[in-house]
Order: sequence, then C-alpha cells, then structure tokens
Amino acid sequence: MSIASELKHRFYRLPMRGVRKLRGWGVRGYLLESKWRGEMEAAAYSLGSGVGSVQSSVFSNEPRAYGHSPLATVHTSPETGWKPVEIHMLVGRGFWFMAAFAVASLRRQLSRPVHAWFYDDGSLEEKQAQALVRIADRADIVSAAEQEAQVERWLPEAKFPHIRRRLLDYPNLKKLTSPHLGSRGAKLVLDADVLFFAEPRELTRWLEDSSTILCATDCAESYGYSRALLEEVAGARMPRDINVGVTGLVSEEIDWNLLESWCHGLITRAGMTYYLEQALVAMLCARRPFTQLPLDAYITGPSCRQVAEGCGVMQHYVEHSKKSYLERAWRPFALRA
Repeated sequence: MSIASELKHRFYRLPMRGVRKLRGWGVRGYLLESKWRGEMEAAAYSLGSGVGSVQSSVFSNEPRAYGHSPLATVHTSPETGWKPVEIHMLVGRGFWFMAAFAVASLRRQLSRPVHAWFYDDGSLEEKQAQALVRIADRADIVSAAEQEAQVERWLPEAKFPHIRRRLLDYPNLKKLTSPHLGSRGAKLVLDADVLFFAEPRELTRWLEDSSTILCATDCAESYGYSRALLEEVAGARMPRDINVGVTGLVSEEIDWNLLESWCHGLITRAGMTYYLEQALVAMLCARRPFTQLPLDAYITGPSCRQVAEGCGVMQHYVEHSKKSYLERAWRPFALRA
C-alpha cells in the first residue's frame, strides 16, 4: 500500500467507518463487536468436528504449480454420479471464520459434497488454515505467494499498471484475479460474510450451465461512480443493483485488457472507490448476458426480522446488517456443529 493510501485509510476511511458504524449499530453494538467476533472465531475452530473427510490441503509460503494440488481434479462420486459443488473465497486472518461458517452453512443445505478453494490474502495463520480445511469435503488453500506468481505471469506490470497498482491497496480485486488468472472453466466466487438457509438451486444450476454471468442483487446500488461515467467507459447501458456477494464467471472469458482499460478510465476520471470490484463486474454484465439472483431469496442486507427468522436461501450481511450477523445469525450453525 502506498504512503498516501495508508494515510487516507488510517486518518479518513477508518474514522468515517467508525462513525457510520456507531450510527447504524448503536452504542451497544459498537462496543460489543469485538466480543461477538471473538465468540464467532472461537466457534469456527470446532465446526469441522464430525464433518466428512478432507483428503488434503495446501498451505505454504512458497509458490506451487497452479491447479496441481491433489484436489485440483474434480472427481465424480461413483455412488451418486455428482460432481462436488466448487466455491471460491478470499480469506484472511481477520475474517477466515466468516468463510468457515459460510461453507458450513452451505454444506448443510446440499446433498452433494463441497470443494472449497480458499485464497489467502497473506495474513492467514496455519491454525486457521487447518480449521478451514476441516470444514469442506475437499479443500485447497492457495497461498499469497502462489497468487502473486500468477499475477506476475499473467498481468505483467508494464502492460497492466492500473490493475497491478490496485492489487497493492485494494484486496477486493483479488476476488477477480486469484480464482481466474491462468485458469479455465466456471468459477463461483462467494463473499465470506454469507450464510445459507436453504438449498441454493440457482447456484448449482449455474455451475451446470454457465452461459451467463451470475451475480446477486444489491439492496441499494453501490458502484462508487456515476452511472453516466460507467456507461461512457463501458460503452453500454449499466444494469441496476449488481452485487458481488455471489459472482459466477468463466475464467477464459474475462478480458483483462478491457478491465485494465476500465480501471484506467474510471480512476483517472473519478479516483479510487471501495466499490471498484463491484463496478467492474457490473460493467462486464453490461456487455454480456447475465443472471441476477432474486433479492427475496438471496438477501443482501437482511433486516433484523429476516435475520431472526432465517429468511431466504442466502443472506449477505452488508452495512448495518453486519451487527445482526455477528450478534446472532451464525449461532444456530455453531449449535448444530
């Protein structure tokens, strides 16, 4: 992260984030957040108890050949003829336990095994990695070193300076680069702060037929840039309310030269925004057919009532709904571990 970005993060973004949280969560929620996070993390270590066998895991600070771990080949179960449901998630020391509960909740809603790919943001500790691989039926943890090696190979700085610069100070962009660089096939990328309450048939159907981009629906449109600028840079009419809590893309269909051009156009004209990744995916949707998950089933920013009642197929806890998530939403899954 550059010095200017670090100063802006420390003296502007963090204080403003605290002010917004205090207003939305109230004093009690603001003061208890650390306690709730600690309780959720402690519970995540025991989620793997009694879960189906994990064949192996990869956790190393050294690069390895991408896609060649013992779990890289997806095997069909001879008993059922089903392939595992593959999901991809960015993880780190501060939010790995959220990913753990996301996977645990997904497993409970599926009759098929789950193969989870976890992409270490560089902060994951080994004990946390080992806890993660106990949860999925199959798991790969892709080290930060391996991800960096893929970036060096496929996105040389001389050709992709804007994407490379953003990867240094904007980790969310790794949700695009890490699963897809140097790879092929459909990838279903989930945010860590989601929980599943029913079988996500729309997700498994997309994995079987990935002819469109898949995305969630936002509770309020958040692209970080004006629609006029986005449409000018994308050269297409922007879709409404795209959310990247769930994102399905086919790796070889991503045009990295186009994304570099868009990053340059947006940031040069209007600066950097926290929602850059979401804006880029929305711009991809503007150029290609896409499927948007219904908000009443895949709920972004659920209300307190929806959290209490476990409404919908999936809940994605953004903004003020994070309070209810940390306070109570995950606890039933811990009790059933």
